[in-house]
Amino acid sequence: MGEKKSESIKIRYPIFTLLILSVSAVSFFSSKISLMLIFDRAALIQGEIWRLLSSHFVHFTPVQLAYNLLVFGIAGSIVERKSRLDFGILFIATALVISTTLFILRPAMIYYGGLSGLACGFIFYCALLGITESGPWKIISKLIIFLLPIKIFFELYNSASILPYWGQQNFVIMPISHIIGVAVSLIFYFVVKYSKVCTKHRLHMHRLTF
Repeated sequence: MGEKKSESIKIRYPIFTLLILSVSAVSFFSSKISLMLIFDRAALIQGEIWRLLSSHFVHFTPVQLAYNLLVFGIAGSIVERKSRLDFGILFIATALVISTTLFILRPAMIYYGGLSGLACGFIFYCALLGITESGPWKIISKLIIFLLPIKIFFELYNSASILPYWGQQNFVIMPISHIIGVAVSLIFYFVVKYSKVCTKHRLHMHRLTF
């Protein structure tokens, strides 16, 4: 009884989400850490491949940092509380696919950073999970699934964020990272759903054999 209670308390805390938020905040205030983590094309070509993952912890403006920490903090906490394994796989897969795609499709891009693509992916994944629930969260989830692609399309069409970035005239968003985030989360959702169906089917067939 004590062990189960202790385990439930542990699961309640989204420690990996908090860790990601902390590293992002620390790197913003430390230029040395940012230089070690940022997506740097020249450094990647020289073999510093960890930057494909670590670059998402780097932010360029206070507003960008605030937006990303808020959205990813909420969405990441929800996903991690449901399954830390799913959280880890989704985070690594989305981060690597975004960075790799940008490296290939944006050869003129020298630097990149930010959690926005991951934030979009995680909030979309939360919404996909939420449509099977009841109550207000189901309605909110449906709205997210409907409105988030519209937001991303607007950004892609106008090459500008729908969110205000006060005093950041030189800040350039990468809508393609948001598209990839949503796409990876959608694929991951159906993979997880399919694997659960297959597991239930195998268990059912196993019971029938006895």
